[in-house]
Amino acid sequence: MGSPLKVRRLDGCCKKIMKFMFSHIGLCGMVVLYTIAGGFIFQHLEKANEVEICYESQKEYDPMENKTLENFRKVIETNPLDLEAQMIQFRSILQTFRNNALAIGYDGSDCDRYGEENGPVYVWSWPGSLMFSVTVITTIGYGNIAPKTFWGRLVCIAYAVLGIPLMLLCLANIGDVLADIFRFIYSKICCCGCCRRKRKTKVIQIKPSSKEPENAWNDKSKIITSSPPMITEFTRIQNKSPEPARNNEITDTEKSTPTENKSKIVPLDIKTLTKADIANRNQAIRKQQILLDDDSDDDDEDDLNDKITVPLTVTMVVIAGYIFGGAVLFGLWEGWDWLQSAYFCFITLATIGFGDVVPGTDFDNPQASAQLILGSVYVLFGMAILSMCFSLMQDEITAKCRWIGQKLGIIDMTDEDDD
Repeated sequence: MGSPLKVRRLDGCCKKIMKFMFSHIGLCGMVVLYTIAGGFIFQHLEKANEVEICYESQKEYDPMENKTLENFRKVIETNPLDLEAQMIQFRSILQTFRNNALAIGYDGSDCDRYGEENGPVYVWSWPGSLMFSVTVITTIGYGNIAPKTFWGRLVCIAYAVLGIPLMLLCLANIGDVLADIFRFIYSKICCCGCCRRKRKTKVIQIKPSSKEPENAWNDKSKIITSSPPMITEFTRIQNKSPEPARNNEITDTEKSTPTENKSKIVPLDIKTLTKADIANRNQAIRKQQILLDDDSDDDDEDDLNDKITVPLTVTMVVIAGYIFGGAVLFGLWEGWDWLQSAYFCFITLATIGFGDVVPGTDFDNPQASAQLILGSVYVLFGMAILSMCFSLMQDEITAKCRWIGQKLGIIDMTDEDDD
């Protein structure tokens, strides 16, 4: 007895959990937790490899640096008096050193002091990994940092395969919700509640016509009498009983039976109305008020539930305002000029992601970690704003195209009302 009950309880709990996970709050929560978990995962996979890459680069750089100094010494010893020849040889040695240093990719960091004060800062810190996770699931992909290890690249593929559909589902869901909220605010504030008004049910009293005679309904010939005739048209209907042979066998006795005895119709007990009763009833009916369009309340409620279209100019102003706000914030954080900040915000929100301008790359700044976190929040919220604006723009363009089609006669207005 206990096992089926536990199964039903477990089934009910699973249904509640799935219903919550795919709700508005559940989807947003899953995206946030997914990005936070991605930050920890990629930090764990790539942080140690970053130190190893630093040591390997330094191991290649040190012999090359020593060799360059040795070449300088040889040039000075070989041509101590010929300064012009020395300058030519020095320039050649420096060019070789520069090319080799760029190929190695060593930036001169002290690998022994990673994570310490006044030492190198981890690129794959948790804020940097969080920013990387956001750029993966939003398909921005700056490219300023990328996984180098085998497991890091494999996990990145799996992370993108699961994260991108989750992000798209969340954006579609939250975009519709934000669009409904924005329509409500626009209708109440910008339109002052005048976008749609509910019509009231009209009550009209129909008065009797002056041309109608007073005794129009007093004709007694239209009153059903209490004793209707017994011979009716029902006696002429053919019998459809399953025994046709029996019905066709009519004896002479039955033929001689009078027609009145073939069928018996019981008269209805209809009350005979007098002339005074009919006159009083006619006056009562004429004084009654008749409701016209009595189902207008339901129709009005359906009209009020229709989506209010927001003009494209308002939607574009919202997008431009968000980009301008981000340009101001990143200009203050990073010290960028307004064009560079606006360029970064537009390239990011458009999911182009060149990666030439990225916040939080100045590791000497102690606020670099906070800037990366705030940049991640800006990207996530900006994608939701863009999804909302795209939903509003789609409804507005659809409404405009429908209106043009009605004006050109391509779309029938009666069919549109039925829809």
